Amino acid sequence: MTSKNNLPIYWGPDYVLDSGVETRTKSGPLAKILIGGEVPGVDLIAPLPITREELLAIHDEQYIDGLINDEKPELTRSIFASTGGVRDALDAMFVHGKAGSLSSGLHHAKRDREYGLCYINGLALAALRAISKHGVKKVAVLDTDSHCGGGTFQLVGDNERIVLADVSCDSYDIWQPNSDRHHLKVVNSANEYLDAVKQALKHLDGVDALIYNAGMDPFEDCMTGGMPGITREVLAERERLVAQWCEDTQTPAMFVLAGGYGGKNLDLDGVARLHLPTIREFARIRITPKSKN
Repeated sequence: MTSKNNLPIYWGPDYVLDSGVETRTKSGPLAKILIGGEVPGVDLIAPLPITREELLAIHDEQYIDGLINDEKPELTRSIFASTGGVRDALDAMFVHGKAGSLSSGLHHAKRDREYGLCYINGLALAALRAISKHGVKKVAVLDTDSHCGGGTFQLVGDNERIVLADVSCDSYDIWQPNSDRHHLKVVNSANEYLDAVKQALKHLDGVDALIYNAGMDPFEDCMTGGMPGITREVLAERERLVAQWCEDTQTPAMFVLAGGYGGKNLDLDGVARLHLPTIREFARIRITPKSKN
C-alpha cells in the first residue's frame, strides 16, 4: 500500500541473482538502503512477475518460449520479476503521478533475441502498455543510459504515438533517427552532457507520459560506459533536471535504473548508491495524476 504523496517503487528478492553483472545484482543493496529509510517518502512494493502473454506484445513467441524453457531458471525468474516491476510501475504512475522500479537491462533487447545484457525490452513494453491500457495519446521514452537504445528503436520507433529521446556517451547499439519524433545525441565530452539532456527534454514537449531509463553508467568511475568528467554532481543535476521537468509540465512519469557498473574505485554498494539521486528527486516532486484519455 502506498501512502499519499509517497513514491511507489517496485522490487522483490527475485530481481536479484547471487552472482553476475550489476544488472542483476545491484538492486539488492539498493533495496536494503531504501528499506533502511535513507530516502524518505518511498514505499517499496513487490510486483507480480510478467506473463508470457504480456511479453508477446513485443517479442517473438519462439524467443520468449526459449527463455521460459532455458536451463538457467534463476536468470529467467529474475528477468520475469524485474519486467513485472516495470509493468506495475507503469500502471502506478497513472495513479500516483510517479513511480519506479529497481529494474535494469531493458533497452538493447531485440524482437527475437537478447542483446547487450538485456533480455526483455521493458521500455517498449511500458510504452505500448501506456497506449493500449491507459489510452495515452503520446508517450515518451527518455534514455540516459551511457549506451544507445537501439532495441527500443527497433521495437517502437515506427509507432507514431511514441517519442524517443536518447542521450548517450557511447555509440554501442546506435540507431538512426528517421522521424521528428526521434532525438539521439551521443556526446563527446562531459562539458556538453547537461546541455544535451536539456535539449532532449525540450524534444519531449507535449507528451502525456514519460518512461525514464535513468542510466548511471556515464559516471566517470564506471568500467563500462563511463566518461571522464561526468561526476556524481553532474548526474545528480541531470536527475534534478529530469524530475523538475516532470513536475513543471505535470507529466506522469516512471523510472527504471538502467546501466551502472563497477570499476577500480567503485564496488557494488557504490554502484547502488549512484541510483539514489533518481529516487530522491522523484520522491521530492509532486505530479497530479491525469485521467485516462
